[in-house]
Amino acid sequence: MQPQLSLGLAQARHEELLDQSSRLRRAAGWRRLRREAAPPIFWQGLTLRLATSADRSALARLAELDDTTAPAEPVLLGVMLQRPVAALSLRDGRVIADPFSRTAELVELLRLRARQLSRA
Repeated sequence: MQPQLSLGLAQARHEELLDQSSRLRRAAGWRRLRREAAPPIFWQGLTLRLATSADRSALARLAELDDTTAPAEPVLLGVMLQRPVAALSLRDGRVIADPFSRTAELVELLRLRARQLSRA
């Protein structure tokens, strides 16, 4: 095959692929625009509350998962979908969390709430 012919075929194929990808991007963008934005599942069912005596077993489970001891009371508890996944001691600020759940943002919320409670 002649080099000029190969170059022409390669350029034509390149243009076809660029055109095809551009059409696909436009179509995907249109679908994205029409979709309603839903809140992430992570934040649905989130509760921050003070732990009670009924939460001692949940705190013990969290401490065991985190390979530490339960935090000193009073404790602020982070609950996702009715399951305690993080706890913060209001006495010393120590945190325990479920290492198998996404808790980094939740721990920050617990710290923010603890600061609000300490000002009141």
